[in-house]
Amino acid sequence: MFALSTWNTAQTRSDFTSVSSLPQRYCYLIANCRMISFDFLLEKIGLLGFSQILICLLLSYDNAVGGYHSLLTVFIAYEPDYRCQVPPIDNATVYPNLTESDILNYTTPNDEFCYKYGYDYSSCDGTLSCVNQSANPIECDQGYWYDRSLFTETVITEYNLVCDRSYLIPLSTSMYYVGMLFGSLLFGNVADRFGRKPTLIVSIALTIACSFGCTFSVSVEMYSVFRALVACFHYGATIATFVYIMEIVGSKWRTLFGMIYQVFFSLGFMILGGLAYNWRDWHRLLFVVSIFSIPVLIIALILPESPRWLFAMEKDKEGRRVTEIMAKLNGVKLTDEDWDEARKAGEEKLNQQPRTESSAKYSILDLFKKSGIRLTTFKVMFNWFVNSFVYYGISLNAGSLAGDIFVNNTLNGVFEIASYTVCILVMDRIGRRILLSVMLLVSGTGLIASVIVNEYAGENESLITLGVVFAFVAKFGISGSFAIIYNFTSELYPTVVRSNGMGNGSMASRIGGITAPYVISLQNSITWLPNVIFGVFGLAAGLLSLSFPDTTGQPMMETLEQAEVFYKTGKVVDVNLANGDTINTKQLELDSEGVDNKGFDNQETVTSVQF
Repeated sequence: MFALSTWNTAQTRSDFTSVSSLPQRYCYLIANCRMISFDFLLEKIGLLGFSQILICLLLSYDNAVGGYHSLLTVFIAYEPDYRCQVPPIDNATVYPNLTESDILNYTTPNDEFCYKYGYDYSSCDGTLSCVNQSANPIECDQGYWYDRSLFTETVITEYNLVCDRSYLIPLSTSMYYVGMLFGSLLFGNVADRFGRKPTLIVSIALTIACSFGCTFSVSVEMYSVFRALVACFHYGATIATFVYIMEIVGSKWRTLFGMIYQVFFSLGFMILGGLAYNWRDWHRLLFVVSIFSIPVLIIALILPESPRWLFAMEKDKEGRRVTEIMAKLNGVKLTDEDWDEARKAGEEKLNQQPRTESSAKYSILDLFKKSGIRLTTFKVMFNWFVNSFVYYGISLNAGSLAGDIFVNNTLNGVFEIASYTVCILVMDRIGRRILLSVMLLVSGTGLIASVIVNEYAGENESLITLGVVFAFVAKFGISGSFAIIYNFTSELYPTVVRSNGMGNGSMASRIGGITAPYVISLQNSITWLPNVIFGVFGLAAGLLSLSFPDTTGQPMMETLEQAEVFYKTGKVVDVNLANGDTINTKQLELDSEGVDNKGFDNQETVTSVQF
């Protein structure tokens, strides 16, 4: 469901004295650049106007593309019913009256579809005298027959990923999430260094190219490599689009537009269901998905660079031009006085920046040095792993649910969007910790209930339907918890290690995504086992989440000392630092809606997410 990238600008402050230019010294990265206050300009042009809505909606389509690619395997790697080819018994011309059930009865021992009775099939001449059901079973020496009534061709049928090659199914699916893992390492700082627009253009162009490469793959190895590259490069597009959106809206709207961005992921795989319904050959479906990705490239070429990034990089002339365009679209005219005040506001804010322990350099090792943050980190990692593990376990397994695969895929999206809506409405009211725990427990309970009902359903249509409903309830829960964990994690860590904490959680989630297809494959041996595993992990993470301190109503933490106190007391308090300075956490509070936005302008981490 999510991907993540972080930039730790706190680590750059120790390099201030080595930068000769004073503007460069303070504008090295976005969080430190205050020479022109874009926040002040936002107040003038509108925290949310037509220009922001237009840009956000256009850029959010990139996450719909993410939805296409992430869950493509539900359709292109669909595993149909299969058996050995047994000519001429399965030749309708020679045996016109045999049903598929009859063929299985005469050729396949005890539903062992990778074997057939080893009698002489060449002697079969339209009668059944050749059939010998006591003959020793042999492997399929004439290839495989597939039920092509739903999909004419899939990756499974084209490359014969059954029987002794079935291990390649979860491996090829996992490669996509391996690609996301490498993408998080490759594109970590690209968007900050080269800009949001160039990053989006290059990454989406490479995504489209690799998608077409996957379309014309001639082997499962070629297919798997291109799928991994699609995930890797699309990660760069996700970074650029999400960060761009977060930079141009007012702080009170960031939570809402972060959720809207996630909704587009759900819309993406809902649209994918319609595309798969019309194009039943995997090559054609992937070709259409590649075409549907092109609008993002057009959007990237048309839209200007992020004005906040332009000001951060001292490109004031370009930044002013873009800001003027946004103001015009919002029906506002900026005066020379406004620009003078924006510069003064930036300089004043720069002078008011509190001195913190961020002058030191921090790494991922600092997440494990002190007892409080170490325990929190292990719990965060487990939570991220479970969220990704269960989310993709449910989403990729939509084809195994009773009922129509296309309808089930659409309903998955509907329940996901409903979950986001509930989170938006109640997260600040009941708190992150409780809501995260409830959503995980709902997901785990739904999966276990689905297993129990399905085991006793038999031919009872009402119970079969109830089992599907419980599976959708599980999807509702895990979608909500996956959305919450992003906000919650960013608030659980202090500024100086926030990017490391978020990145570490993201790494754990990638492992969950890579593991899920292998667990799904266990259903070939024991049908109920995967959902039991997913359900137990969901319940465990839900109970463990109750041990987190709740960040609701608390300002962003700045230092490790503050964090240690918070983990013990549940309160963010002022802490005296070694250099004698004191951080007043009241300075971090903003008059904005959504506690997760408090301290956004003071925190030194920019995060991007992908479902």
